[in-house]
Amino acid sequence: MTEPPGDAVTTPTGTGPASTDDGDASRAAGAGPSGSGADRLVGGALLVGGIATGLEATTFDVAFLTDPVGPKALPLFVAVTLALAGASMLARPREGVGLPPRSAAIRMAGAAGAFLIYAAVLPWIGFYLATTLVVAALAVLYRGPAKGGLAAGLVLTTVLWLLFVILLALPLPVGELWTR
Repeated sequence: MTEPPGDAVTTPTGTGPASTDDGDASRAAGAGPSGSGADRLVGGALLVGGIATGLEATTFDVAFLTDPVGPKALPLFVAVTLALAGASMLARPREGVGLPPRSAAIRMAGAAGAFLIYAAVLPWIGFYLATTLVVAALAVLYRGPAKGGLAAGLVLTTVLWLLFVILLALPLPVGELWTR
């Protein structure tokens, strides 16, 4: 077999001119929009998420005697941060930024799904079991060993429980399944 002439490189589809655009491979692999289109897509999603978070935070009922900051502060901070990031991405999209490859996007969607399931089962099975399981699931999802993920879940959950319950004196849900 002979070498391709000049600046040509061998590609999966044959021989062609050399490309300096690293985005070609990701677009060919089905990675989705690239360039400013990807930034606008993500920016729009962040802006909508920020507005939705802000609107939801305004519905919180605050008891008369609560701490000065109240429960609305963190969600409102997150809402403003998301909205500003989204607006910035919409106003000044960067070139050469693409969406992740399909396999990474599937793992990210799986992680989002795991956190939605976590939120749904947390009141039922409690903080300790739900957090341990979600950490283990995320470890496996991102190609970590199952036993190591379970061990990491147990350690992280224990540290978080000690932090919230012992140091901060904030109760965590035990779970309706265990209190019946």
